[in-house]
Amino acid sequence: MNKPSDRCGFILPAALACIVLIAILASAALFAGSQESRAATAELLDQQASSYAERVALLAISSWSCGMCDSAAVGSVIIGNPQSDPPLESTLLITRLDSALFLVVGEGRVTAGGATRLARRVSIVIRTSVDSLGATSALPLAPHAWAAIYGM
Repeated sequence: MNKPSDRCGFILPAALACIVLIAILASAALFAGSQESRAATAELLDQQASSYAERVALLAISSWSCGMCDSAAVGSVIIGNPQSDPPLESTLLITRLDSALFLVVGEGRVTAGGATRLARRVSIVIRTSVDSLGATSALPLAPHAWAAIYGM
């Protein structure tokens, strides 16, 4: 028959091993959860910046009234700063490519505390035309003619 004193050395190490194992599993679960939360936040910010950049570019095209663009030299860039919608800010860049071709680039930025957290650019190539009344309109070269531009 086993004496109680022979087995009491086994319970303490087994209990400590279980506590350590539970702590490791809990730490791993918390780490995975925080990483998932950070990834979801980054994806949301990316989507907001991209959508805002696309909005800025499409608004510039839909309400095309760029008198400076007609007199600009080929290769010159016109920079505009549309009204911001905190925490979203934007910049509009219009580059004259040819007599009737322009590259419209909308940049959307998500800012926090005065610092830019994320910026995305969307570019659309457009062709301008003048109708019989003398009004200039701008149309994208293709139905989905925009491209996302990512900085390096």
